[in-house]
Amino acid sequence: MKRQARITGVLFFMAEIVRTLTQAISKLNSLYNGSSTPPAAGEEDYIVWTDLLNIGISLWENEEGVLWKELFTDLTSAADGGKTTIADTYSYALPSNFKFPVSSFVWFGVNYNKTPTRIIAPSKLQLYENNTDGFAYFLNGYIKFNPNMSIHAGDPIVYNYYKKATALTTGSDQFEMSDPMFAVYYALSELKKEEGDVSALQIATQKLEAMKTLNSMGAEYQEDSTISPLGDGMGY
Repeated sequence: MKRQARITGVLFFMAEIVRTLTQAISKLNSLYNGSSTPPAAGEEDYIVWTDLLNIGISLWENEEGVLWKELFTDLTSAADGGKTTIADTYSYALPSNFKFPVSSFVWFGVNYNKTPTRIIAPSKLQLYENNTDGFAYFLNGYIKFNPNMSIHAGDPIVYNYYKKATALTTGSDQFEMSDPMFAVYYALSELKKEEGDVSALQIATQKLEAMKTLNSMGAEYQEDSTISPLGDGMGY
């Protein structure tokens, strides 16, 4: 159903944005069954369609050669993982959605009192056997610190990482991708595959390509150096 709003005397129709699992199931039902009554949670179609939507999420997450902006995050935002130091403790669990680090440093502390600790590759550990300086590495689900360094209790641990995409389980769960209709059309293409109808797959492919283009674009006027807005010759 379209939602209508009146702005400055003109009537506009605002299309609902698909963002949650419930909205995706409803949209998929409209496209596949042409019905206004989608399957309820627990029904067979709901379970199968949710699985198909999650497969779409997995395909999006693992698209070759793409690091999605939506999947960059930090430890502070994670639901789990070791976030605070314990005295003389040198190993802390990684978040369950951790995929790989995207930082050169781990930081201890808060605000302007953070202390940087360099991240090294596990393959270089033997080069640092007698080193008392701070270093850290990621291995087997843990972030590990140099056992020769001093670690005090109560310091927040801060680092950035690339996460796994979140699967949808409940109706209020939200897609992370910029255009969830990719997953909807992917699911539709699987439902229509036996009919030989490839139109939904073509639309899904187009939406994936559009997301890849958007992902590679910077915001307008984003520079990599400081410029003078009055001296660039643009006239404004």
